[in-house]
Amino acid sequence: MLGLVRFIKNTIAPINRIPSEVLSLIPDHSSFENKDTELIALTHVCRGWREIFTSRSSLWATLGCEDVEKTRVYLERSKSSPLNVYLTKTGGENFDYSEDALRLVVPHISRLSTLMAWGTLDTTQDLTRYFSRPAPVLRTLDISLPFACVHAPTFPATLFNGDISSVRELCLTRFTQLPWRNMSNLEIFELRHDPGTVSALFLTQLLDLFESAPLLSRVELKHFIPVSSNAPSGRVVPIPHLKKLNIISSSGYYTLLEHLSIPTGASLMLHSPHNGDNSPILDHLPKNFNNLNNLSHITSVSLRLGPEGEGARLNGPSGELYLYGTWVDGDPSSDIVQRRLFSSLERFNPFSTQKLGVTKYTSSQEPEFDKSPIFQTLLLMNDLRILTLIECNNLPFIHALNPEKNDSGNVACPRLEELILYIKKLDWFYASELKEMVSARAERCAKRPAITIVTLSEMLPEEVFTLRQYFPRVEFKVDVEPPEWDTFPGDGNGDERD
Repeated sequence: MLGLVRFIKNTIAPINRIPSEVLSLIPDHSSFENKDTELIALTHVCRGWREIFTSRSSLWATLGCEDVEKTRVYLERSKSSPLNVYLTKTGGENFDYSEDALRLVVPHISRLSTLMAWGTLDTTQDLTRYFSRPAPVLRTLDISLPFACVHAPTFPATLFNGDISSVRELCLTRFTQLPWRNMSNLEIFELRHDPGTVSALFLTQLLDLFESAPLLSRVELKHFIPVSSNAPSGRVVPIPHLKKLNIISSSGYYTLLEHLSIPTGASLMLHSPHNGDNSPILDHLPKNFNNLNNLSHITSVSLRLGPEGEGARLNGPSGELYLYGTWVDGDPSSDIVQRRLFSSLERFNPFSTQKLGVTKYTSSQEPEFDKSPIFQTLLLMNDLRILTLIECNNLPFIHALNPEKNDSGNVACPRLEELILYIKKLDWFYASELKEMVSARAERCAKRPAITIVTLSEMLPEEVFTLRQYFPRVEFKVDVEPPEWDTFPGDGNGDERD
């Protein structure tokens, strides 16, 4: 009787007014760090909740195979739902999967949807031993070996009986050979290696995989340095559905680009991290852009200059290009590097550039600025609307925009609508120079830009407030950190990165 009373009391509780169909969906949107533990706790609240949550089979379809009895219960409750199996072997006792528990999954391989394995060479042996049958609904396959692994294995040819045609996402770490057959449905591919090491993979293996996966839309290669090109110079592999190609490596990836046909609209990121050696700086820059002709009509450019790392970020309706460098300010080759960097922008139609951001330009050679590659590029940007200067020495840019200060006498960026200054050093503010600049531009019928000043200092010079007499709109922001490279200076929604 007491049990019945408690049951009726629970039934009329406000939380139980939620329909069971809706209540069972709530765990999908929880932010628990350990969803597995919290899910079990939900079944201990009351009899009604236990029936609701145990009857929804998809909640029990994620298996870690650490415990035999727990794996058996989850397999029973998951019924016919697709299974997601995560295997870890680190040598510890708390998180390592149990081989006995893994055997319980083998009869259910026909509903395996996700398999992620992180472990040792023994892990790959277990996979080939217990997963030799086809998995017709397998969508995600991620196999990762630890960095301490000395001899990386080849991709197991007998895994799933050699048929992974259903896989949509394939992620491999430290493998010396790749699957390149039956990849007709592959959409996402990631290949990861140790930084600074030479991969035993040949470039032709990677090209073979791309050729056998016509639906590839996203590719990420981390520290892939092929031991040899061994690909005919005329071989070009099209990737018609490619949307994003990310390559992170200190060298060796420009050879790969020569053999790929990148479609219009693709996003390409080339990141060359500093590897601590004394290799020539120019080795970290592309020798040419002939294979990137589809990334044209760029409408937005961001440049990163200075000792913390330099690069260019280009964005437009037909695609994006990211270039990162490791050169430092003051290096004898820095002028050559900057000229290479800026001259490369000419291939991307700077006439249509509407937004330009420059970070940490601190050159003190103001008289030579008229001859600098950045000024020559600025003169080409007739359609520039927004200029953002982040922690720069602003005087060279102010002089460049002032037709009375530069030698050419031309009005650079005549359609400029807004000038945004992120200032740490108030002596780089130059209020009087700003007034002269906007007045000289107005005399030549150029548009008066608005100005936004962002500073970490609350002590602004008094002359700052006199700018309102010269600019159509003046905005001040205090205690605002400069934008990070990944978001600068877009609107933060991730769709527009300028």
